[in-house]
Amino acid sequence: MSFNTANGYWAAEGRRTGQRKWPWFLAITATTLLMVVVLWSLVSNETGEGCRAGIRGNRCHLENAPARVARDHVMLPDKPYPYSKLLTPLRFRDSRGTLWTAPLATLTDGASIPEIFVPLIGEPRSLEFLAAAALHDAYCGTGNEQLTQFRSRPWEETHRMLYDSLVSSGVPETKAKVMFAAVYLGGPRWDDPDRVLQGLPESRLRDLMELCIDFIKTEKPTRPEIEAWMHRHEKELLSDTQNPTGKKGVPSRYPL
Repeated sequence: MSFNTANGYWAAEGRRTGQRKWPWFLAITATTLLMVVVLWSLVSNETGEGCRAGIRGNRCHLENAPARVARDHVMLPDKPYPYSKLLTPLRFRDSRGTLWTAPLATLTDGASIPEIFVPLIGEPRSLEFLAAAALHDAYCGTGNEQLTQFRSRPWEETHRMLYDSLVSSGVPETKAKVMFAAVYLGGPRWDDPDRVLQGLPESRLRDLMELCIDFIKTEKPTRPEIEAWMHRHEKELLSDTQNPTGKKGVPSRYPL
């Protein structure tokens, strides 16, 4: 075989070999990309970040939003905001695939933010918060103690659902994280007596909430990172088991 012929033969053989190997390269690349997408989807669902609209693998789904409530208001004792009854039931599937429901006539004040944090966060009553607030209130809000779902799930899962539903409702992530942190810090913690914060001085909780808002805005943490940050600061808060004499405890907008 001549030199040129040999070159031609091997070049042709190389092309034929490359053609045989090319589908394997595509298969490996496609598999790798699929694994990355699946892994990212699992991580984003665990952190709640996957509830944003347009995210691949987004499990979150909110039915019957925006929420509709009756025009007639119900005033509850010692509560600053008027309550309204839900006119259409709500169903929400969170980032972990768990289904949450708020039945017809669920009472909501449309806030879900502890009163003491309103000066730090701003007006909590907005149409974009209403569906998330109604779902959250169905599981732990004042006036809904008769519902079968009331406190039927752990407090941490319930507050995480609030974050997921806020993001699914189109609330900007930073705002949703601040609202989640406020409820996580100042909201109810049922069936977990070692971590109850109600009764601690308002000033200490407000100071901690201010620090957390700064942490959220500067560090841009995920929802689990916010929880971990809160957990690290609880020991200091819980070191005083009783209020100092003359100091006012933290009022709760939720039933104790």
